[in-house]
Amino acid sequence: MRSPRVSQTSHSNYSLATDNCPKLIQKRRIFNEEQAFPDVDERRQTIMSMPPAPNPKQSLRMRRALLLSALVLGCISIAWGFYFATQGNWIIWPINILSIAVAIGVAWLTWRGKIRFASITLFSAVYLILCVFCVFLDVPTADAPRSNHNYFLVVALFAWLVFKGDAVWLRYGTLLAALGAFIFFASTQWGISTPYALGADVRAPGSWIHNILVTALLVTLLWVMQTNLAERNAMEADLRKAISAEQLILHFQPQVGNDGHIVGAEALLRWRHPTKGLVSPADFIPLAEQSGLILPVGHWVLGAACTQLQAWAANPATAHLSIAVNVSASQFKQRDYVNQVISVLDRSGVEPTRLTLELTESMLVNDVNDIISKMHALKAKGVRLSLDDFGTGYSSLSYLKRLPLDQIKIDRSFVRDVTIDKHDVAIVQTVVELAHNMELHVIAEGVETEEQRQFLAELGCHAFQGYLLSKPLPIDAFNMFAMSHQQMTNI
Repeated sequence: MRSPRVSQTSHSNYSLATDNCPKLIQKRRIFNEEQAFPDVDERRQTIMSMPPAPNPKQSLRMRRALLLSALVLGCISIAWGFYFATQGNWIIWPINILSIAVAIGVAWLTWRGKIRFASITLFSAVYLILCVFCVFLDVPTADAPRSNHNYFLVVALFAWLVFKGDAVWLRYGTLLAALGAFIFFASTQWGISTPYALGADVRAPGSWIHNILVTALLVTLLWVMQTNLAERNAMEADLRKAISAEQLILHFQPQVGNDGHIVGAEALLRWRHPTKGLVSPADFIPLAEQSGLILPVGHWVLGAACTQLQAWAANPATAHLSIAVNVSASQFKQRDYVNQVISVLDRSGVEPTRLTLELTESMLVNDVNDIISKMHALKAKGVRLSLDDFGTGYSSLSYLKRLPLDQIKIDRSFVRDVTIDKHDVAIVQTVVELAHNMELHVIAEGVETEEQRQFLAELGCHAFQGYLLSKPLPIDAFNMFAMSHQQMTNI
């Protein structure tokens, strides 16, 4: 059932309920610091940092590759700059200064963790600099061939590696641009003769140096790619075993209502690897999506969530709690997905209204009618439906009004700066008003400060989720937290 439209009376009651929240929040913080975060500094660090999207090991290799590339670019630029300076060629010399600045900038961006920005900057700058060198400085002659164009092979492999997870136009566009430049300069003798072109006495030995560096860089990038592939295959094999070996577990992040009481939790998947310990979802969820393992993994998550609902239902203190489960686009596209959900619900015997399926906006790109049909079938069973990360995907209002939703979840990217960014305020306010008019429940994720919670409450959010209340917890810790929290709210 959809939540009733917010009225003036209900809003007044809501305001009265939230007046007591600061005291409750203060009590919650004491519990969190003692139970969930024994080290207060660890809690602060966890709240201020967001979990990385990319694979940490792959990200580390990418940082090393970028730093190595920046180092090579800087060293080559310094060497050429010194040569041009000694020759009094001050017109070409600024290009080397620019190259050195790019190398320093890329290293700084990489050090700050801005890998994508650093990759785009490095690709663009090196591509343009190589074109300038091949056209004006490295003009082939009968005594010395052109050699700078070989770096385009390195640039092409670099683009294929670093833009692998990006949009198709970026990944293939950069690759084709680099390969096209290599083919053009390797197949033609074209160049513009100027007084500043390098002589054969410089270019002949320089071609040896360039080709050695190109070979070394190609070997390095190929090693990175081979290592990525080997680790991916090993992790995929381990993940297949994890499903049957009961290595997957659920952690639960509490969701608190506007009256300060815990109303449910979001189930978040973790992998307890026998040798690697607790594996982050950022490491294996993308792999599960790519390999198709997300289907059995997602089915396991659904079953485990319903089993936990069944356990909570047996205890009057937790019988009211609900669980939100994320559903991938691959899962929802299955023809028998609705039957799968109904079968799990029937076997567990739980109340369907206690289960919330969180769908992403990216699902709405293809075959919307099929998605809506499945959503209606799930609604008929009593399952609640939530649109996750609202505002970050592809949905349009024409589709939104057709979706049988119960809830909209405001993405953390809008919540993070909602107290200081007027644009985030406008977005969140619009989403909340839209949800109220459509009689939808609104929950905000990523709430990390009391100021954010209070501001969102004033805008009309019904529930909150984030590190202000608690980090995701194992089930025993969650049950302990929920019981303690309930006792504090009753004081």
